[in-house]
Amino acid sequence: MGEQEKYKKMLKEVIDETESRKINSAEELIQKLVRELTSNKVLSQRTQS
Repeated sequence: MGEQEKYKKMLKEVIDETESRKINSAEELIQKLVRELTSNKVLSQRTQS
């Protein structure tokens, strides 16, 4: 899976959770994004390049 596809999937999940009210605040949204980026190692791979 390409990097762009990983971001697309991650953002779709976050949008779905926001729409279904699992994420209720900007703080929760930011925490979710940070968790997703660090758990998928997208961020760490990006900084090593």
